[in-house]
Amino acid sequence: MNAFKRICALILGMVLLVAALLKIMDPVGSSLVMGEYFNFLHLGFLKPLSAIFGEAFALLEGIVGIALICGVWRRITALVSGILLLLFTLLTAVLYMAQPAMDCGCFGEALHLSHAQTLLKNLILDVLWCLSFIPMHSLGKPQRIKYVSFSLSAASLLLFMLYSALSIPLRDFTSFKPGTELEEHPLFFTDAGGNYVDSLSVNGPVMLISIYDVSSLNEEGMGRLADFTALCSSRGYTPLVLMAATPEQAAVLVSNPLLLSGIYFADRKDLMTLNRSNGGACYVNDGLVVRKWAARNYPGPSELEEIMQQAPMDCMITNQNRTRALFQGFSLYLFAVLLLL
Repeated sequence: MNAFKRICALILGMVLLVAALLKIMDPVGSSLVMGEYFNFLHLGFLKPLSAIFGEAFALLEGIVGIALICGVWRRITALVSGILLLLFTLLTAVLYMAQPAMDCGCFGEALHLSHAQTLLKNLILDVLWCLSFIPMHSLGKPQRIKYVSFSLSAASLLLFMLYSALSIPLRDFTSFKPGTELEEHPLFFTDAGGNYVDSLSVNGPVMLISIYDVSSLNEEGMGRLADFTALCSSRGYTPLVLMAATPEQAAVLVSNPLLLSGIYFADRKDLMTLNRSNGGACYVNDGLVVRKWAARNYPGPSELEEIMQQAPMDCMITNQNRTRALFQGFSLYLFAVLLLL
């Protein structure tokens, strides 16, 4: 009986941990989903804290998942996971009845579920919880090594969260992920006169620099951005700075006349989808999204030249294989520590 209970707890923990990893990997996406929840619950005053709540919630989900897999502190884990699942179920039941135009965000951008599917998923998890912890008097005790396993895994999850906060997601599941043709998923933007100039992004090698929060860019950041656009121009790319602002705001914020002449204006959410990093760069070749970089990790002269010499599809596949291997490697390491240690 105890073996069956542990198997149920193991499955439950794996679902929670996978969901947490996908959300922690994409903190900006988690922030957007949390903001939608605050709007739905009429808690709009909390939207400035969406990023903090999103990360904290995903971390809690991950830590609970790790505790369930390791089987440590079983009564406390049962209580915390039970409360968490109850909240999930109640909230998704309300979403199912109200049918708002929003995604639950359970698995980040990787998997989109309808409200009915989300509710069914949570009901199944509730059943697994009952099978794992009822009756409470026969939960058993873990081996001492499992506390070491829990500590290593929790620390690794924290490090992964720090890495994700400083970079773009290792796996991109957005509508502008590498391999996307912009003619199929248009990226709308205008010039200072309000004229749509989307065609600029689908002609030749283009470097799109997206700024969805202009207020957070300081003078140093603007200087780095100006240097990077100049570098891109010198290496044969067409740099386009896409900003979620009005032309008047841009004129006040940007003092460099060369940079100002290459600024265009787009929707904030579109820019957050294009690149999760504020001020991040996205290489597009003849409308094909090839590769992305975070604002703190712009490519240098030699890398830009190397990319220019590569076939766009080869460049995209090479980078995707690298990032996929990194994410899979971390996931395999994490589950190996949890299951084998």
